[in-house]
Amino acid sequence: MVIYTRHYFCAMQQAKFESDRISVASSKELLEITISGKIPSGQLTMLTAWLLAWTIAGFYVISQVFSFSGDQLIYLLVWLGFWAYFEYRIGTAWLWRKFGKEVFRIEGNETQLRFEVSYGGRATAFKTEDLRNFKNLENDKGKFVKSFFSSYWVVGGETIGFYHKGKLNTFGRQITSGDADKLISLIQKRIL
Repeated sequence: MVIYTRHYFCAMQQAKFESDRISVASSKELLEITISGKIPSGQLTMLTAWLLAWTIAGFYVISQVFSFSGDQLIYLLVWLGFWAYFEYRIGTAWLWRKFGKEVFRIEGNETQLRFEVSYGGRATAFKTEDLRNFKNLENDKGKFVKSFFSSYWVVGGETIGFYHKGKLNTFGRQITSGDADKLISLIQKRIL
């Protein structure tokens, strides 16, 4: 459970949208960057259709498993292993695109990075003074990686990286390089 302070609500009144997926709330005590995972409705419809078709195919095969034996049964069980893996990946992408968001929040000497979906999420806390080397990761990616991680059916493609106690942490899934540079500039002004 997140407890929001008075500063949070003051900052939210000053929120401004940097792009269609990014909002920034800023006050003297707080900087909060929210990046939505949402995609255009046409792409979400295609992702939903894919998830639905994949789920129906899997359940059909599951219903037929008990009518086979020997090599055919082994084949179907191996296929179901692959099906389950991709069902999980597609389901995760759908949930992220429908309900997901990233929140990078600096308040005082505490920084928090949260990846949320409507039913919950995970958060990591850092001491602000220990954050180092914010950089735009788009410059380090090859063409294939950029192309793959810009796909709407993929969860990933973080564009901002920073080091905390020698470990690379990333956020900013599939935002533009220009937006990443703007956000890095805002963060660096806040922590310096």
